[in-house]
Amino acid sequence: MLRRLALLIPLLALAAFARAQEPDDFGTRLAACAACHGKHGEGVRGAEYYPHLAGKPAGYLFEQLKGFREGRRVSTPMAWYVRFADDAFLQRIAEYYAALPPRTRSADTGAAQLTEERRRVAQNLVEHGDPAHDVPACSACHGANLAGLEPGVPALLGLPIDYVIAQVGAWREGVRNGAPPDCMHDVAGRIPADDIRAIAVYLSQQSNVDGLRPAPAGSFVPPKACGSLPHAEAAK
Repeated sequence: MLRRLALLIPLLALAAFARAQEPDDFGTRLAACAACHGKHGEGVRGAEYYPHLAGKPAGYLFEQLKGFREGRRVSTPMAWYVRFADDAFLQRIAEYYAALPPRTRSADTGAAQLTEERRRVAQNLVEHGDPAHDVPACSACHGANLAGLEPGVPALLGLPIDYVIAQVGAWREGVRNGAPPDCMHDVAGRIPADDIRAIAVYLSQQSNVDGLRPAPAGSFVPPKACGSLPHAEAAK
C-alpha cells in the first residue's frame, strides 16, 4: 500500500504541474457576462438595455464596474456579480473586454425611424451640440468618429436605443453617477426628452464597419472636465 502511494504522489504532482501550465482562459470565467453582453462582448440582439463591451477603453470599463460595486450605477445583476470583487479582478475584466475586437454592426434593425427633421436635429446635436444651452457635441468628447478616447471615454456607435435613453435618463435623475465632476449629469439635464430619443435612434443606426478603436489618450481634449480622467484638469 505504501509503495503504491509513493508511486501515486509523483503522478499527482505532475498532473497538478501540467494544469498549472495550461493557458488561463479568462473568458470562461465570464460566462455570466455573455448572456447580456455577448460571448465576445459584442452585444446580444434583443438585449435592449445592455451595451456591447468589446474594444471599449479599459479605463472606462473599470470605472463602470467600480460604479456598480459602489452603488453609483444601479443594476441588480451587475451589483450581485461584482459586489465582492476587488479592484484587481475588475481591472482584469476591463482589460479582457478592451482587448477584444470592437463591435462593427449597428444596433438598430430598421424598426426605429426618424423623420428627416428629427434626424437632422439628432445629427446636429451629435456633431455640433447646442452651444446656446451649453451642450457639447457628442463627438467633442467621444471622437469625431464616435469610437471613443483612451483611457475613459467609450464608443457610442451602435448602442441600443433603449440603453441610450435609459442611461441618459439615469444621469438626469441622479440614478447613475460618475466620479466628480459628473459632466454627463450636467449635459443630460440640458437635453429635451424628444431630442434624447432622436439621438438614441441616430446612434443605434451608426456602425463601426472599419473596427475603429478609441483614439489614443491626448489625441484631443474634451471641452468639459469629466470624472477621474487624467485629462480632466486640462479641460477646465
